Amino acid sequence: MRCPLEHHNASLAQALSVLARNSEHQYGITKDQQYYAKALAFDRAAACLKSLQQPLLSISQLTDSCPRYIGDHAIRIITELLNTGASAEVDAVTGSDLYQCMTNLTAVYGVGQALAYKWYSCGVKSVSDATHRLLRHHECGEGQQQKRDSELVALLPMGGGDHKRLQTGLAFHNDLVNKPVALAEASYFRDLIAKLLLELRGPGFTVTLVGGFSRGKSTGHDCDLLITHDVEGREAGAVSDLARVLTAAGMVIHGTFEANSFSPSVLSRDFRVKELRSTLDHFEKWLGVIRLSSKDTDSSTVDRDVESIMAKIDGNGCDRQGEGLPAAKRRALSPNYCAFDSFAEAVAMAGGEAGAAYASRGWLARRVDLIAVPRSQYAYALLGWTGNRLFNRDLRLFAQRQRRMKLTSHGLFDLQKEASLPASSEEEIFQHLGLDYIPPKFRNC
Repeated sequence: MRCPLEHHNASLAQALSVLARNSEHQYGITKDQQYYAKALAFDRAAACLKSLQQPLLSISQLTDSCPRYIGDHAIRIITELLNTGASAEVDAVTGSDLYQCMTNLTAVYGVGQALAYKWYSCGVKSVSDATHRLLRHHECGEGQQQKRDSELVALLPMGGGDHKRLQTGLAFHNDLVNKPVALAEASYFRDLIAKLLLELRGPGFTVTLVGGFSRGKSTGHDCDLLITHDVEGREAGAVSDLARVLTAAGMVIHGTFEANSFSPSVLSRDFRVKELRSTLDHFEKWLGVIRLSSKDTDSSTVDRDVESIMAKIDGNGCDRQGEGLPAAKRRALSPNYCAFDSFAEAVAMAGGEAGAAYASRGWLARRVDLIAVPRSQYAYALLGWTGNRLFNRDLRLFAQRQRRMKLTSHGLFDLQKEASLPASSEEEIFQHLGLDYIPPKFRNC
């Protein structure tokens, strides 16, 4: 299916998306596979609606166009919407306290389905509730400490690093969720990273803006950048160097580094996994939240901004011969960093619980992902990181069931020949699968 960003059946598709998200919430709570199957079915039915080249007036238009993707439940909902303009089931879901709370809480950076339901069960119904409760923990006296600690355990996920990510998500929720990243901001950051790589490591790097922006969206919730080099292996270490530089320049609020865990044995094992729900890969990456100021939408200032950043790193500048950061500087800076010690500090940095006005603070918190990809895997990584999620899931399912192949962001493996199939472009991947090429602008399933 070819699903453009703008289509003729937005209200019908949105109604099915509500039921899909509700089923995802139920799956996250219960781990009952029937809810996962329902979520997938509703998403596929919504994708069919998006693929139609005209407004849907009769259910036969849909069943004729996408007979394999439309289940009975979706047909009932669409028929009711066509006949009455509303759906009792959709209205009941959108009006439910659980759906509203789960939808709002899972929008927080660092909060998944299970944690959101734990919060909901403990009476935390909103981002404001969670923020107040964590702040009370920091403000309570010694006599209340034990009680507050038990409340805090219910609020936080396991693992110290997750605590900081969650605190970042709560403190800067207004920026990260309510003020989407504009294409101009994402393009500026891409150009900034490309210039920093040139200064740090020399020529040969390619930096690509992926995700929703590459599918034609004008805004998004984060900025995902794929980084590769013309010479295989030269991309290694680039992400950690960039993380250190951004930290030293005072741009990082919170960031975590993941080393490359790819190896031939990992690749073979991954290709034989039957579970298609995981989209994890093994690339070197840095996942962070940074500050971007009001001027950071104009790529004409990149050269000047890079010079300013490099001056902050070292009075003498970094090695311009392509060797990256000097060893002493690498040891002094860590790619794992948090700019605050406590949640109260994070909230104060954001300008208070409601978040300071952008004009008064002069900058916005922005989520960014930097992913270093070997040149030989770049086409597959580009396909995987372009998305969207449903498109990737169904393309991988097609590869497995119809072609006896396993597709991941690292490559395509022919299960019958027991061999990997190289590709230098997305078009070549589609050729391997025996499919017509679908441009990114039609992958908004």
